[in-house]
Amino acid sequence: MKQTLPTLEQTSFQHETPLQIKNNTLPFVAAYKQSRRQALRSAFTAGIGAAAFMAGRSAFAQQMSLPLASSSPDRMPPINGVYDWHALPPTPASLESDAGGQMMDTGFVPGQGRAQLYFTAAGQGVPVILLHDGLANSDYVSDLARSLLRARCRVVVMDARGHGRSTMGKLPLSYDLLADDVVTLMAYLHIRNAAFVGWGDGAVQAMNVAMRHPGTVSRIFAFAPRMSADGYMEAGQDSSDMKSFLVRARSEYKKLSHDGSFSDVRDAVNDLHRSAPNWSDADLQRVTAPLWAVAADRDSVINRAQVEHIAGTIENAGFMVLPNTSHFAPLQNPLLFALSVESFFGGR
Repeated sequence: MKQTLPTLEQTSFQHETPLQIKNNTLPFVAAYKQSRRQALRSAFTAGIGAAAFMAGRSAFAQQMSLPLASSSPDRMPPINGVYDWHALPPTPASLESDAGGQMMDTGFVPGQGRAQLYFTAAGQGVPVILLHDGLANSDYVSDLARSLLRARCRVVVMDARGHGRSTMGKLPLSYDLLADDVVTLMAYLHIRNAAFVGWGDGAVQAMNVAMRHPGTVSRIFAFAPRMSADGYMEAGQDSSDMKSFLVRARSEYKKLSHDGSFSDVRDAVNDLHRSAPNWSDADLQRVTAPLWAVAADRDSVINRAQVEHIAGTIENAGFMVLPNTSHFAPLQNPLLFALSVESFFGGR
């Protein structure tokens, strides 16, 4: 018998009970009630191994399939949409092109320094803002956006300044400026308070919004965050998935952007990675919203020790590792990633 998922409008993200998971290695507070909650909890508390995950799967096998990623050396093909961690799966279609029949608002918002910031907003319910990684664009998080739309959220995606369809403007790229861009968009959309999902630079951006504008942030799912420049490992760009991504990023920039050059944007992003952020523990403790600091077990560019430190320093924080995934976990295992996000949003 098919079960009805709880709506996320029913969940208040404010005045949360502090998460009691700071010292857990793999916390996974399930968002779904009844069978879905029990299945995921049993799987992940058992260690997120293959046997544990498949055991947890049986409780809701009629609702969806949770296959394990292939570890075959040829990395071919994905099993039910789950890719090997070496792979760079295709970029999803934009939210603008497919919002599941939901009403959409899309366009550009003026930012500081004459930048034009592209966004798409769709759905009704709890506002959730999705922020992509450096050199990517909002299409990379659009499958997650569609999952959250099905969970009855109001979802907002945006291309970061200088990325995708957004222009760079006249100001140098900085995390403070990127945070202010988010707040500018929230004001335009009349969103006073939102949950955030950030990936890589997007995670840093979301945390910066929480530090600079604390009243605007209810929760943060921070995938591959860092707190200082040495949290980004440039040598990791030699991995196969990162090499493929950099080639694709150049191609997508040429397709989507009508401003500047990809080389200029890449240089600006690399300079940002080498110099920022520079957060102390005291800075991290300014993040008062509940947060999950999430790592991928095969991430070649983010220092996992920093992800763990972030989780251990922020008051209402937990730490989680996504198995058999790299820096591109949202594409490699979109079902696991979406379940993780929805579990965090639905938990306490």
